[in-house]
Amino acid sequence: MVAIRRWYVYLVCAISLQSVTWAVIALLRGLLIGLERPVTATAFEIAVIIVGLPLFLGHWLWAQRLAATEADAQERGSAVRRLYLYGTLAGFLAPALANAFALLRTLFSLALSAYRPDYLNYTAGQTAGRALAALAVLGLMWFYHSRVLRADSLGAPETGNLATVRRLYVLGFSAAGLWMSTLVVIHLLRWLMLQAGPSPAFEMGRAVLADELSRALVGVPAWLIFWRQAQRLFASQGDEERESAFRKLYLYGVVLVAVLGAVANATMILAGFFRRVVGLTPQGDLRQPLPIVIGMAVLWAYHTLVLRDDAAQAGEAPRQAGVRRLYLYLVAAIGLAALLIGLGGEVSVVIRSLAERVFGPDLREQVAWFTAALLAGLPVWLLPWFRAQKLAAGGQGREERQSLVRKIYLYFYLLVATLTVLSAAVYVAYRLLSRALGAGSSGNLVSDLAQAVAYLLIAVGVWLYHGAVLREDTRLARGDRSERLAGLRVAVVDGGDGRVGRGVLAALRQELPQLPVTAVGLTPEAAAAMEVAPGLEGLREVTLIVGSWEIAAALAAYSGRKLLIPVWPEGADWAGVERWSDEALARQVARAVKQLSNGEEMRLARPPGAGAIIGIIVAILAGLMLLMSVIGFVAERVF
Repeated sequence: MVAIRRWYVYLVCAISLQSVTWAVIALLRGLLIGLERPVTATAFEIAVIIVGLPLFLGHWLWAQRLAATEADAQERGSAVRRLYLYGTLAGFLAPALANAFALLRTLFSLALSAYRPDYLNYTAGQTAGRALAALAVLGLMWFYHSRVLRADSLGAPETGNLATVRRLYVLGFSAAGLWMSTLVVIHLLRWLMLQAGPSPAFEMGRAVLADELSRALVGVPAWLIFWRQAQRLFASQGDEERESAFRKLYLYGVVLVAVLGAVANATMILAGFFRRVVGLTPQGDLRQPLPIVIGMAVLWAYHTLVLRDDAAQAGEAPRQAGVRRLYLYLVAAIGLAALLIGLGGEVSVVIRSLAERVFGPDLREQVAWFTAALLAGLPVWLLPWFRAQKLAAGGQGREERQSLVRKIYLYFYLLVATLTVLSAAVYVAYRLLSRALGAGSSGNLVSDLAQAVAYLLIAVGVWLYHGAVLREDTRLARGDRSERLAGLRVAVVDGGDGRVGRGVLAALRQELPQLPVTAVGLTPEAAAAMEVAPGLEGLREVTLIVGSWEIAAALAAYSGRKLLIPVWPEGADWAGVERWSDEALARQVARAVKQLSNGEEMRLARPPGAGAIIGIIVAILAGLMLLMSVIGFVAERVF
């Protein structure tokens, strides 16, 4: 009930405050710049203020009264209130930065005699007035809410969900400022290169210079302020901040964008270079992609150093390791895709040139682009893939080898290779059978089959390599499991009628047949059901004791780890525990023991719900669509 009330109060506050704020800004703009405005527009803005302001004040005073009362002291520390405050700050700061940019661009454009009216055809004074009106109102609103947030933070420190909301705000604006700063570097470098070229365009360049100086005065301070705050929090907030997955997601996201931008534009540069090598006329202008490569390389290098410093200071938490794996395998997947496209193209060009005995402009053009893609993709794949392989090698890489991201990466390329082999082999067989059956065809058969044969050969190589990696992972996983099972001694203890113990024994012997398991019956009924003598014999040497919760006190003297089963006696219930059948409980116990033997964290196995079933159906339909596309490719070739 309290959570619903909070959502209601703060949603009304957010909507009404934004409405009133922008109505006031529009009214001030109309008064300041002196434009002829329809009376209906002024009436509407005043109406929004008259209606919205009391609505906001009433709900905001209600929220403040709840936050100030001692009975509802947790109100200040609620995630909904903190989400409202940070969301409101973001809703005011983002347009404030945009209006600051518009104001500075107007001033620099006037100073450089390069002012250009926008699509509304405002004069420079009108544009500046509109920006000043917005900045005044947005600044006041931001300042007030920042004071409220500061007071709340003193009463309710930002931990848990509150810290997550703060990180979203701080790192979000840090990313926005970083992007603006990177654009400044790229555009100014390009502007300087264009001015130094054979045909400088300084008149046009003055407008660009005004834009970039304005962007620098807005973006660079925004990045420095928020990034320094993020760094200060990392250094002073303890383990929670240092183990944040959101910070790692931000850093790896920036590095990923930088990698993609650098590789894409490096490919364009390499393609232009290889066009010269093969005797083609150069196309494009080096001064366009080169600044992007430089800017992205700087971005990449700096954030890579930050990641190294973070690892040196705080190590790597499990969720952070998951973000790092996602980055590594995503970059490796992109690099390998570019490498395979380039390699397949190169092989097809070689086959076609040998079959046609000519190396014309079309083939040379393809050689230039395919070589560029190959050389650009090779390091992008090798560097993260070798690092991932190094982390996964040996006995210390168990978590790496068992990670879901690695499995998805390996099986994805196995799937791509299999489907490529299928489509290419079908096409090659079709063409050969058509020729054998006397169907006429124009052109050189070898040349027509060149690309299909090239991708067929490469797909086979990809399939063999990734299959070998999977087999090696499986071999090492078996070795890890055997080593762990060798040191694991399990005893299944039943202090009731033996029904639970017998079911657990059967599940363990089915799931882990090589695991040594000792049965212990504390009652004659349990001993008879489990076919052992009653008593506690055999518990001295075990490392894991499995049994229902009633036996916990009786087995407290034994040093082995206890895995307790929640059974439901007559007239009693468990809080927060679902009721399971005896068979389901036995399967859960066997799964938990297996996870322990693998060194994993114990997780509950739930039957698939409606969402999972829908997801499986969607996946099956997607697979059928993919198969139909392969059939369509073949049919298109046939007809």
